[in-house]
Amino acid sequence: MMKFTKLARTYAAFALPFALSALVLAQGGPGGGPTQSTKGAVIKGRAPVNKEVLRVNLPKPIEATLSNGLRVLVLEDHKVPAFNMQMIVLSGGMSNSADTLGTAQFTASLLREGTKSRNSKQIAEEVDALAASLSATSGLSSITSTVSASGLTENFDKILELFADVLLNPSFPADELAKLKQRSLAGLRQQRANPGFLANEKFSQVMYGNHPGARVALTADAIGKITPESLARFHAAYYRPNNALFAIAGDVNAKDVVAKLEKALAAWQKGDVAATEIPAVADTGAAKIYLIDRPGSVQTNLLVGAQTLTRTDPDYPALQVMNKVVGGGASARLFLNLREDKGYTYGAYSNVSAPKYRGVFNANTEVRTDVTDGSMKELFYEINRIRDEVVPAQELDNAKRAIVGGFALRLEQPQAILANLVDVKLYSLAANYWDTYPAQINAVTAADVQRVARKYLTIERMQVVAVGDAKQIATVLAKYGTVETFDTEGKPAAKAEMGKGEMMAGGAADFAGKWQLIISAPGQDLPGSMVMSKEGNNYKGSVNTPLGEAPLTNIKVDGNQMKANITVNAQGQELSGTISGTLSDGGIKGEVSLPGLPAIPFTGKKQ
Repeated sequence: MMKFTKLARTYAAFALPFALSALVLAQGGPGGGPTQSTKGAVIKGRAPVNKEVLRVNLPKPIEATLSNGLRVLVLEDHKVPAFNMQMIVLSGGMSNSADTLGTAQFTASLLREGTKSRNSKQIAEEVDALAASLSATSGLSSITSTVSASGLTENFDKILELFADVLLNPSFPADELAKLKQRSLAGLRQQRANPGFLANEKFSQVMYGNHPGARVALTADAIGKITPESLARFHAAYYRPNNALFAIAGDVNAKDVVAKLEKALAAWQKGDVAATEIPAVADTGAAKIYLIDRPGSVQTNLLVGAQTLTRTDPDYPALQVMNKVVGGGASARLFLNLREDKGYTYGAYSNVSAPKYRGVFNANTEVRTDVTDGSMKELFYEINRIRDEVVPAQELDNAKRAIVGGFALRLEQPQAILANLVDVKLYSLAANYWDTYPAQINAVTAADVQRVARKYLTIERMQVVAVGDAKQIATVLAKYGTVETFDTEGKPAAKAEMGKGEMMAGGAADFAGKWQLIISAPGQDLPGSMVMSKEGNNYKGSVNTPLGEAPLTNIKVDGNQMKANITVNAQGQELSGTISGTLSDGGIKGEVSLPGLPAIPFTGKKQ
């Protein structure tokens, strides 16, 4: 713990806004304490699921349709005097065309920021006074937009009135939109400094190409095009009762809920809604490796994956079991191999997505740069093993028990049951789908697991995305296939050009002088400076911030790039890391990397 405290203090001293991120990392991730080792653990015969198939007969919601065409699902549960409700609008980012990107997302975000009778502050105060929650969300590639609320049953009428006002009467105030756009633009800068984001962005592009499923983040240009008028148009076009589904679970009476909805939503009228077209997903083609170059990065983010199936495909249960064996948790093969046996990483996992369009499988991990080769080898070893070898009976049984046991635990929450029932409607599943779900999982055989692994995890079409220092890992990655290199802006490396007048004789950039720096942080920027001088072929220098000076040593310049060691001193503690930067268009862009902490990006201009 002493080491973690030292790291957090050092990080806070260098860039205070990053302290929270450092603390999360120091504690082992968003889940709390450090991940416990599972190597050598033995699963006893007293698993939470019997050997017999778990038979489920889920409570059925009461269904109704309002006079305006809104479908209603009510799941009564009177154990706790509270409720959760959602209005699921059956249009989201998938309904946006290329020139209206972000309107679904921003429409949802602005719903509670002002109505015809309430401003943002008034809405927030009412929500707080009622001890309630009220939110709305949509995604760039989602098929829905969702407005959610929860609270105590005694406050249902007041919460419903506020819920209806936000849903039906949003004003999309220009000042609130301007704030949201400003926050979103700041977020774009932070995203590009996050290797995990860069990996997911490129992986989505590789998997989906021009398909809407490739959308991960808006561009500054798309954000700039969003106006109150464009949000109002999206709301008017898609927020219609005949294009929505209302679901509520909790201590409520179905008959009363329907009557109150009729009254609260009386002004909400039907309308013609354009059907959302979900295009087919194009094939990715032959296997390839996509490398995103982050000079000076001390780790490599790896994503290895392939296209799979849709939610309604009969192979879905078998693919879930296969994923559980490969990387679906801390007892799965990837975790035990790369973390427990090899010590390459804090975690290695795999995931399967299955939306209405073709989903993907991905195996992912973050490793030290010097073990990139070994990590690639082990990732492909585990993918080949699930294809080539029959899963042992006990391992298969453990995976199925874990899936069914997790499903059973979720059934303790009425809102989880309701979410399952909503999925039945959204994906047109069989009415008894969730009643038979445990049986579907338990029916998966070792042969089924191997069959879907061979069908979907085709090595010849397996795509790899790596984010790291290209100078250190490009040659390593080339051992596994054709490599294409990109910069952190997504541009092919071959197209990166330097600004004029930056090169000295001999092809090396001139970094000597005083640089005025802006050190980026969530929501704000910190000022700083870097001073470098050159004596012969050698540089020396330091980085200064309002909180202290950090000397630079072992400075190396190669073309338009520089890299140096940096020693940060915070409260008498020293921590060594690296600083790297690239000279372009008269400025410098780079990052500071300290062991165990997120990279600290910066930009600068020469004074």
